[in-house]
Amino acid sequence: MNQVNAKKRIDELREITAYHAKRYYDDDSPEISDFEYDMLMNELKNLERQYPEYVDKDSLTQKVGGTVKEGFKKVEHEIPLQSIQDVFDFEEVKDFDKRIREQAKIYNLPVQYVVETKIDGLSAALEYKKGIFVRGATRGDGQIGEDVTENLRTISSIPQKLKEPIDIVVRGEVFIGKKEFEMLNAKREITEEPLFANSRNAAAGSLRQLDPNVTKERPLDIYIFNVQKSDSKQFTSHYEALNYLESIGFNTIPVKVLCNTIEAAITEVKKIGDKREELSFGIDGAVIKVDNLELREKLGSTFKTPKWAIAYKYPPEQKETIVKDIVCQVGRTGAITPIAILEPVKLAGSNISKTTLHNEDFIKEKDIRIRRYCYYSKSR
Repeated sequence: MNQVNAKKRIDELREITAYHAKRYYDDDSPEISDFEYDMLMNELKNLERQYPEYVDKDSLTQKVGGTVKEGFKKVEHEIPLQSIQDVFDFEEVKDFDKRIREQAKIYNLPVQYVVETKIDGLSAALEYKKGIFVRGATRGDGQIGEDVTENLRTISSIPQKLKEPIDIVVRGEVFIGKKEFEMLNAKREITEEPLFANSRNAAAGSLRQLDPNVTKERPLDIYIFNVQKSDSKQFTSHYEALNYLESIGFNTIPVKVLCNTIEAAITEVKKIGDKREELSFGIDGAVIKVDNLELREKLGSTFKTPKWAIAYKYPPEQKETIVKDIVCQVGRTGAITPIAILEPVKLAGSNISKTTLHNEDFIKEKDIRIRRYCYYSKSR
């Protein structure tokens, strides 16, 4: 690909990903699958890596998706709520381990990993003063979130008072369990309300309600997976911190395994993948994190992601459906993107009714065609 075509494709991808990020993060109404979005982002990252002169601070590769919804008070996160770098094969996982061990050798620090399920929900920070829950906020763009304190108070699994009078900020994932999601949509079907596309967007839309009474009626839950800040107690390892959080009243991430080697971590990631359908909640991957907190501090982070963690994304679920139509979407820059209108199909908990076809070459390569229905009446 020459520079002119690369610049054109980068601009197209930025526009497409910005549109779908808004549908996902702000509108809680995605139009494409998570895997499809991940692939678009991955293509954009690779092109920006090949052509660094075209990197832009407003690209979604350089910032966390999401904005503050009008009507909510803004909360500035003292410790940013970053996203995690995605990887799609185990060679990338091993490359990650190699980088970690090279840095750990410089600082003479041990390397262990904690493998966790990556719950498909909405991230939130909970703040406690002297053990009392005082404020909660959504991730937002990582720097500024929405004050959803009263909505979070409606979630029974969030302790209003901890077992110790400490000052602490923790991060967790708000979600709706699989069975609870099916029951929620069944009720909405009875009352002729629009059905939620998937449990993640149901959780996000429920937490970001201006009226806490609406949130109260939704089956929200939360698992805590990180200490953001602690003024009262210091930790040396992530695994130790999770165990402490459990002891003072939090429901921590249920699948968390301490591993001494990257091979052991990969084994645990595979185990999670094999059993993900059996979990009571939806996941969109598995996270591998450096356990030693001093090493984490040395490794640091980019503006968007920590350098001490990665998220392994499992191969997508596949199902057959019918292409009902192909329409062209014209973007702000004049880029034309073909969109396939599909017979709705459920994938990874989401109802998918359309998908991007990228460009004409992609359509020809895959031999994608519209299915036409013909109806015949029997002659007597």
